[in-house]
Amino acid sequence: MTHHQEFLQDTEPSQEQARRSRTRIVRTLFLFFFVLLALWVVSFITASVYVTTQLFEARDSMVGIREAVGRFSFGEAKEETQAAQASLDSARSVLPFIRSASWLPLAGIHVDTFADVITASEALLEAFDPVIELGSDLMRLAGLSEEYLREVEEGVSPEVTFDDLSTETKRAVLQRLSASADELDLFLVELAILEEEMSLLSASVQLEPLLAVLDPLMEDLQVAQEPLQLLSIVARLLPGFAGLEESSSILLLFMNSNELRPGGGFIGSYGVLEMSGGDIAHLETADVYALDRAVEDAITREAPEPLSRYNATTHWFFRDSNWSADFAVSSAQAIELFLEEVGFLDEGFEVPATKQVDHLIGFTPTYASDLLAITGPITVGGQTFTAENVADLLEYQVQYGYAASGVPEAQRKEILADLVNEVKTRLYALPSASWSSVLEVTLQALAQKQLLLFSTDEAIQNMLQEVGWAGSVDSTTVDTLMVVDANLASLKSDPVVARDVTYEIYQNASEQWIGRVAIHYKHNGTFDWKTTRYRTYTRVYVPMGTEFLSVEGSWLNDKTQNPTKAKGSVDIVNELGLTSFGTFTSVEPGEESILTFEFVLAQEVGEAIESDDYTLTVLKQAGAQNNALTLDLDFGKNVTHATPGEDSDEWGDDVYRLNTILDQDLEIHVEL
Repeated sequence: MTHHQEFLQDTEPSQEQARRSRTRIVRTLFLFFFVLLALWVVSFITASVYVTTQLFEARDSMVGIREAVGRFSFGEAKEETQAAQASLDSARSVLPFIRSASWLPLAGIHVDTFADVITASEALLEAFDPVIELGSDLMRLAGLSEEYLREVEEGVSPEVTFDDLSTETKRAVLQRLSASADELDLFLVELAILEEEMSLLSASVQLEPLLAVLDPLMEDLQVAQEPLQLLSIVARLLPGFAGLEESSSILLLFMNSNELRPGGGFIGSYGVLEMSGGDIAHLETADVYALDRAVEDAITREAPEPLSRYNATTHWFFRDSNWSADFAVSSAQAIELFLEEVGFLDEGFEVPATKQVDHLIGFTPTYASDLLAITGPITVGGQTFTAENVADLLEYQVQYGYAASGVPEAQRKEILADLVNEVKTRLYALPSASWSSVLEVTLQALAQKQLLLFSTDEAIQNMLQEVGWAGSVDSTTVDTLMVVDANLASLKSDPVVARDVTYEIYQNASEQWIGRVAIHYKHNGTFDWKTTRYRTYTRVYVPMGTEFLSVEGSWLNDKTQNPTKAKGSVDIVNELGLTSFGTFTSVEPGEESILTFEFVLAQEVGEAIESDDYTLTVLKQAGAQNNALTLDLDFGKNVTHATPGEDSDEWGDDVYRLNTILDQDLEIHVEL
């Protein structure tokens, strides 16, 4: 084959053209790819911003839900729910654009987070549906429309009172509330699971905008659980106490903590309350002596030995029934003694009585004072009772004032009945805006054991114990401490006797773990009509297996009956799953004394310290003042973490020190 000489020259331009053509194609493809990539990046950013914006809008709607529920505007809450769901639906609709970045090394780790936050938000939204439905139903049954609530808020309409609700309305509300109990329990379980999942999600999120969505939702979730738990508890307890299905008979104990007793305070008065369908069918109160003295010749049951020894009480009457430090045990004993005495009454004898007791409610002057702070001063029998004077004035009228007024001794406590009835009337007439204040002081009184509940219904009683409203001596920690005083023949001296408790732990030379409890009493009063020397039979409760060593400050009796200051003995008793050391002590007005118990810690407590994980429950006595508590626990090795925490200046040593006020049961956990 022959070629002309310009063959090579002809070929080279062709190759160059081809190369240039390929280059243009590559450049075009690259430009096209770049444009697509730019469009994709813009779409991704736009989608991400859009999803984030929708999540913020959903979050704002959820805040609106919480605020609407707080105003009982459940219709508005439903509207906010729909708005939140719409925002979440919109956010989910653009997730495919965001998921397209899953292959990118940096963006990929955040892609699933958007979907997880949407899913968590939807779960929270769905979880609140039952609450909104329940609230709507309760408002409808109570006849409280949202229009009416707006008018109340604007001052156009008067606020509804409890008295305004008919018996049928109260029964309907109670029935709906009772029917919701299981639903509320399930809802709380779901919320707890959701909170845990959201907490894990929050820990993994690295995008600030998403944290700005998650964190407020978690806060709302945590805030919502407490009132919902309360609603769940009320749904199980209130119908029984209120006599929903059948009338309930409630024994009321007016426990005067100014004369402190192990189960709350001396039972100076009592009442019989009959409830039916949420209404008070009958309420009657009386002086406890009206019952005790009516049957005193028939009572043969022996009183607890310390009562006989220090209070000259040979037989065990209803008034002294709350001798146990466990309110549930005291309540069962009170019901037993009450029904026994009622059974001895002569036919036609007129004192408050019932043949059956379903529940028991005990409360102290502290709770009564808190209620009077809400109702305002109340005048009965020519006397004005206020939150500040109710305990003293009532005591004076019962002890001395009745004589000056010409009232027979048998009727000396009728003023209490008048006061109770007027307080009930005032509470029932409170506007709905004040109901939350009543609830607040009631919950505080329950936590601080100034109001205590008991039921003969096992299911209700188990619930009371579970939520801590039963005043039970119950501890799940390895170590336990409870100091219990019993005012025996010291009039109403307790308010002027300040006391603080110090609990120490240390290891002695024999490598035994030693515990020391010191109770410091300071009598700030003088001799008068309600105050005298303080006489107390004091018990210290510690874990079983604790070995008693010694006591200081114990007396055989007070100085008038024990001028030689002979030392008293110590009663060692196993009760309530614990061991108690009991002894008598006394302190004169204007003086102070210290009662100190020393003992070898139970083996399990020592082993817990050795294993570097020590736990302690300090139980408050029912009816007791909020006394000072000091813990000085020397473990011989560094404290690494503790709950509650020490003050910062106490960190870094072998001793756990805590100075606090024991206003309710306290649990301590120390890691070594």
